[in-house]
Amino acid sequence: MNNIRNVKLTFVVVVIFILMIVSSVSGVTTSGFVNSENKTMTQNIENKQLNNGKEYWALLFAVGVYKNHPEKNRESMLVEVEDFYETLIGAPEWQADHIHKVTGANATGRRLIKELLWLIQSEDSDDTCLIYISTHGSPLTGLSGAGLDLPPWDEADGADEILVMYNGFDKWYGFIWDDLLNFLISRLQSEGVCLVVDSCYAGGFNDQPMFSKTTQKEYSAELFTQGMMEDLSSQGRVVLMACQEYETSYGSHFSDYLIGGLGGLADIAGNFDGINSAEEAFNFAKFLVELFHTFHPVILDLYPASNPAGGELALTTWAKE
Repeated sequence: MNNIRNVKLTFVVVVIFILMIVSSVSGVTTSGFVNSENKTMTQNIENKQLNNGKEYWALLFAVGVYKNHPEKNRESMLVEVEDFYETLIGAPEWQADHIHKVTGANATGRRLIKELLWLIQSEDSDDTCLIYISTHGSPLTGLSGAGLDLPPWDEADGADEILVMYNGFDKWYGFIWDDLLNFLISRLQSEGVCLVVDSCYAGGFNDQPMFSKTTQKEYSAELFTQGMMEDLSSQGRVVLMACQEYETSYGSHFSDYLIGGLGGLADIAGNFDGINSAEEAFNFAKFLVELFHTFHPVILDLYPASNPAGGELALTTWAKE
């Protein structure tokens, strides 16, 4: 009976999220989802078509507060996302209209999907994208309490990882799971994509890219059921995760150190070339986390060594003088 329940739950969740994606793409207006930015998004796309130069795009998404569950609130998430924004704006590569910051009650699953679609429609193949998500994380469990692996059924331990959205402790569907996040991020064409996940169990968000518009690889049903472990994308993805897949993290220490690194400290502790790379920032944050705390950040680095930047994904520059 529990297996039947789990199958039904899986089916319902998948259908719901498919509907969320479809409604986001088609511009359907529903309760809690405002489409007032549609014209702005269209203008951004039209402007993008006129600009073929390298651009930097960012989505900073921090939940921090949770509907009807104030005991779950984490003020530090909202503090760090503001610091992240200020750090990016302070670097010459970044423009305010290329950064979307979503926090608090606005940080729902539907909004996250909408913002990822904004990234997909805005960037192109010579750009860099940064996606930062800070919230509670957890393994996904079914009604029986056992681990639940939604399609593409690719988890060795039988459980997907989830990120809790604003209503995630109030509604059973208020979460985003790792495969859906990977599906959407894999649609990005950018030559460099950095995903930062600051949550408990963040190490479960290290999936390989599913496909790439750049290489015109198709995402077939057969590949969907095979676990997607081959590298099917030319996308240079770097995933920075606050802790290992089976660990809990405390506070927003990983974000704090990572942001400090991108402000210049990472390069000072790195190769001192005036560029703060994702890899340097991670190494800086990992050293401090493991020095002062009990969890262990992890990285998935798929950025090609053949890249002119020397195999590291540059995120910010700073003046050494």
